[in-house]
Amino acid sequence: MSTNLDIFNQYNNSLIAGDFDGVFATMADDIIWHQPGHHVLSGTIVGKKDLSPHLGGFAAKTNGSFKVITNWVSENQDLVAANVTFVGTRADGKELDMNGIDLFRIEDGKIKEVWLFSSFQDIEDEFWNGAS
Repeated sequence: MSTNLDIFNQYNNSLIAGDFDGVFATMADDIIWHQPGHHVLSGTIVGKKDLSPHLGGFAAKTNGSFKVITNWVSENQDLVAANVTFVGTRADGKELDMNGIDLFRIEDGKIKEVWLFSSFQDIEDEFWNGAS
């Protein structure tokens, strides 16, 4: 049986490899994704079907340069917290390089819910709202 940390590591390793089938294999079909802020990609997304194009929006708005780097990870019961740095560059050359926390709730061996937190939400909002 996989531990919650194992499930997160499978998600993270798949994300790093660009293996989105592997990423989605770690998620419940009815996953709830809480994207913070007041920008074009903000909101609560429910289900893999809607999450896939949402996540694709980050790549599209950064010409494929968007990536998430995990700095450290910790688990506590059904929660896994990851300190991350997320980076990307828009077509106009504007760069995003920000620290944040991603919090995962894991249930029955699948990622069931994700909350994202950014160090400077106003700067992130400006970055995504300015992306074409």
